[in-house]
Amino acid sequence: MKRFSIKKKVTLWYTGMIAVVLAAVFAGVLIFINQLELSKTEEDLQGAVADFADEFEFQNGTYYLNPEVDYYDDGVMFCIYDQDGRLLHGSMPVEFPKDLRLQSHEVRNIKQGSKQWMVYDASYQYGTGKAIWVRGIASIHGMEQVMRLVMLAFAAVYPLLILAIGMIGYIMTKKALKPVDDICTTAEEISSGADLSKRLLVPRTEDEMHQLTCTFNEMFDRLEASFEDEKQFTSDVSHELRTPVSVIIAECEYILEDDSVTEEDKHEIRIVLRQAKKMSDLIAQLLMIARCERGKENFQFEAVDMSMLAEMTLEELSGQAEEKKIHLLSEIEPGLMAKGDQMLLTRMLINLVENSIQYGKRNGIVKVSLFSKNGKIRGIVKDDGQGIGSEHLDKIWNRFYRADRSRNSQSQERGTGLGLSMVRWIVRIHEGQIWVKSKEGEGSEFIFELKEM
Repeated sequence: MKRFSIKKKVTLWYTGMIAVVLAAVFAGVLIFINQLELSKTEEDLQGAVADFADEFEFQNGTYYLNPEVDYYDDGVMFCIYDQDGRLLHGSMPVEFPKDLRLQSHEVRNIKQGSKQWMVYDASYQYGTGKAIWVRGIASIHGMEQVMRLVMLAFAAVYPLLILAIGMIGYIMTKKALKPVDDICTTAEEISSGADLSKRLLVPRTEDEMHQLTCTFNEMFDRLEASFEDEKQFTSDVSHELRTPVSVIIAECEYILEDDSVTEEDKHEIRIVLRQAKKMSDLIAQLLMIARCERGKENFQFEAVDMSMLAEMTLEELSGQAEEKKIHLLSEIEPGLMAKGDQMLLTRMLINLVENSIQYGKRNGIVKVSLFSKNGKIRGIVKDDGQGIGSEHLDKIWNRFYRADRSRNSQSQERGTGLGLSMVRWIVRIHEGQIWVKSKEGEGSEFIFELKEM
């Protein structure tokens, strides 16, 4: 599942809250206005019926009504009934239920089909046991229609309003959290090792962001000092070890040339010499990395024929592959040119192929592919060996890391743990990419990409 950024989460949270509050406020206002209009209509209807009743004159046990009286006034229709409920004068709406019983001095809401009315009946006594009824009928269908139109208009405007609020809120949140984005960007640049001396820009206002930035800068100061100490230590140790190792190699080679030394002793000396040469190679790699990281190594970036380098690498390592009965296969597109340092790119290819030979299975296959894809040179070094466990995949690029349980336990020659670390470092300074696909027991596939000229 794709993770939401803090900006999106905050925007969604408060936009949702505003949407709920706005809907609740509108619903409350709509209900209030509706009740207010109904209450006003009710008061107007009662007043209209009372005013209409003033047109009657009661004398000598009978009533008199002005013949010019208007049975429709300001939206109210009037009907006159006798005490038995028979309609005497007036008219009513077409769809109004004619058999609706009279109910004295009580306002009622009557609905018939899609129409609604408010009805008020008033009874007036005259003579002995006689009564006259006045009914007022006011339509509230129009008011309901208006309320429905208002609701439809709100339903149409509401999403646009919420969208506008969300967009404005996102912009404001993004602006407010911009210092956090700057911190993340700078921290990522520093963590990549490109420039450990870079620091975060401290905000002028002394708020939480100011304190967070200062804390990060202090942490980066300590990290830079630690890395510098490590680089200095690696450089010093590598430099100091070169001389004694060179002496050991020279002495071993001198002893092997002495005919007075027995064959059994020479066998032991060869073991010492082999390990000394491995140590010398390790020291050379460490020294080169240390010098490059401290900016004391100059790279010669030029046009390099990667196809030719790959062929030369396979030819150079064919002897190692034969010792382990591994078949080297190649599928190399000719004429692939990249801009880089030839020595470093050669070291990269050698380390990748040596790694596959070392951890490939006996009588297995190591295949090297090189081809052009989307303006980049893609290389694949694939073996059918023991593979790498998933728990080790993100760690094999670290210096001196060896996945002992999954790889070295079956390898007679243990690696230095620097090969893949150097490969990734070389790919990075050439602005390329490298990754690995592997399953334990099914082999490994190292894939790199470099810019094609």
